[in-house]
Amino acid sequence: MPELPEVETVTRGLNFAIKNLIVKKVHVNRYDLRIKVSKNITSVLNNLKVIKVKRRAKYGVIDLENEYSIIFHLGMSGSIVIDRNNKISLKKHDHIAIDFFKNNSKKFGVRFLFRDPRRFGFFNIYKRNSPEYNKIFKFLGPEPLAANFSVQNLFYNINKRHSNIKSILLNQSIIAGLGNIYVCEALFLAAISPKTIGSNLTYSKIEELYGKIKEVLLKAIKEGGTSIQDHKNISGEIGYFQNYLSVYNREREKCNKCTTLISRFKQNGRSTYYCQKCQK
Repeated sequence: MPELPEVETVTRGLNFAIKNLIVKKVHVNRYDLRIKVSKNITSVLNNLKVIKVKRRAKYGVIDLENEYSIIFHLGMSGSIVIDRNNKISLKKHDHIAIDFFKNNSKKFGVRFLFRDPRRFGFFNIYKRNSPEYNKIFKFLGPEPLAANFSVQNLFYNINKRHSNIKSILLNQSIIAGLGNIYVCEALFLAAISPKTIGSNLTYSKIEELYGKIKEVLLKAIKEGGTSIQDHKNISGEIGYFQNYLSVYNREREKCNKCTTLISRFKQNGRSTYYCQKCQK
């Protein structure tokens, strides 16, 4: 599933590609995504201008005129494709296509395709600050790269919990946008075992973890995300952070620090990767 760096890569690319363009044509191939696409999406979007594209947690948000926003989630295998030459024909899994034009002219800008083979993602239109809009973001915690994400806040949320640290970090109400890849990597960099109980961690150790979370996310964004399976940017290019992974997806490979073989085990239904020697 795309995590914060992958969605950030997509939304940054989209902001560059479609900001200030006008919606001229919307084609919905399938309405039955994880959340059903609104039947009025075509009429609502018509002739609206894109104000900006941003990310919140693992969601992409396209802000438009008239207080409307498109919210999308890429699910397990979803992607956004931008066709700048109007030459890509719709494929089976291209559920939504939007043609954007430049200003109010008849000059073609780009074609936007929402592609999702497994249909675990969603794509819909919302009135900003409506109950339906706010419900999506209501329980999300702070962004780990934002100013309101502090060491003090992280310590408070970890120290009072008696579950393992990995589960705590994956809780989207505590930190928004982290997923399995970057939690495994941050814990390795901070030399913390994923089995450690949150309340057992000292303030100084959580302070170190705080810095490593930011470090790994910024590096992953710089590299365009991690492309182990499906992730590609809007131009169809893969990310490169998989070349820098320390533990994730490296079972029985040597640890880069101590040469101990990386271990994998199931934790709350997910694969956890770590070095038994480096992470205590």
